[in-house]
Amino acid sequence: MKNIAIDTDVIVASEIDNEPNHKDSKDFMEYILSNNLKEIYFFTSIFTFLELGSAMIRRTKDKDKAYSLLYQIRRSWKKIINPLPLSINKKQITVSKFSQDWIDELIETAIKFKTKSGDTIQTQAILENQIDCFITWNKRDFIGLENAIKGFKVFTPTEILSELNKINKKRARYSKVDNLIESISEKLKISTTEVEQMIQAKITKLSGLVSKEGATQIIASEVGLKLK
Repeated sequence: MKNIAIDTDVIVASEIDNEPNHKDSKDFMEYILSNNLKEIYFFTSIFTFLELGSAMIRRTKDKDKAYSLLYQIRRSWKKIINPLPLSINKKQITVSKFSQDWIDELIETAIKFKTKSGDTIQTQAILENQIDCFITWNKRDFIGLENAIKGFKVFTPTEILSELNKINKKRARYSKVDNLIESISEKLKISTTEVEQMIQAKITKLSGLVSKEGATQIIASEVGLKLK
């Protein structure tokens, strides 16, 4: 799970209090905007801003509030969520040909995956930009896409938050082990490769009954390092 695209319904719900799934959507958006999720990249269709503007003015009935929300979103997204273009390979052709070819491709995508018009634009952006995970409250609308693309997954914001938390916890454990290996290396004045060999030998000696983390902690204790 590396390239994650977000559906407009999630973003709208996160910004408007009386939308269904508001709290869970807001929790998800705040999580990805406030956490440094290394090697995970977030995207949305470039047309999301159009859908957002339309949704906000229809729901809030307030032009200033709609503009304000759009401005806040663009500013907060600046370094985290990237807009996905469509048909980047058609930059060199005329506008009229671009428009017709683009519509034809969208029609083919709609027929192939049985998607609604708005979902079709999201689907086309996913297909053209190697997205491997899509976040939406309308999972059933993207079943065809999930079934057609090997390794591609569709999650709700609630589901993906659970997955991201698991990834972060796993990375935190690995980071802790790496730091401990560095400390053992410095203490014994040997290379980290040699420490890794010591860890593997300890795991083998204990018949595989301890994890790498456990074996590293045992060795650290044996060489006199204090464990936090």
